[in-house]
Amino acid sequence: MTRGIVLFAALFFTALVAGGAFVIWIDYNPAGMSATFYVEKMQHAIRVFTTPLPTIVILSVLSTAASAFLARRERPGFYLLVAASFCALAVALITAFGNIPINNQITTWSAASPPSAWIELSMQWWQFQTARTIAAICGLALLILTVLIPRRALGA
Repeated sequence: MTRGIVLFAALFFTALVAGGAFVIWIDYNPAGMSATFYVEKMQHAIRVFTTPLPTIVILSVLSTAASAFLARRERPGFYLLVAASFCALAVALITAFGNIPINNQITTWSAASPPSAWIELSMQWWQFQTARTIAAICGLALLILTVLIPRRALGA
């Protein structure tokens, strides 16, 4: 029962992370945006996403890792969950060491007079977003595979 609840939490939070990352990846691509629009859009997003998204990412990491721990005697399910845990951790690390430092710079910009190199930094941010979107979707796919493969095939 505990394993099922924890696996549900892993699926739930990882799905929220993957869905959010995918939508942000589509909507926050700076190509074709004016500097003013980009700065206003990003500063608003940074304000509204700063608390909920990191919380969901942390819950995804913890519940996925806990699922792997609880499935440690079930091969290959354990390996799928370990791989999903690494994907969730990758999302957290890319966010912490890639996106957030750039977000911290963007919050200091003036929408009326963005820095001349705004597009280079925004494209770097979007590359980090692409990487974390891929990691989130891969983690979700691994979790779904874990659930879809019959438990007897997983060694349970």
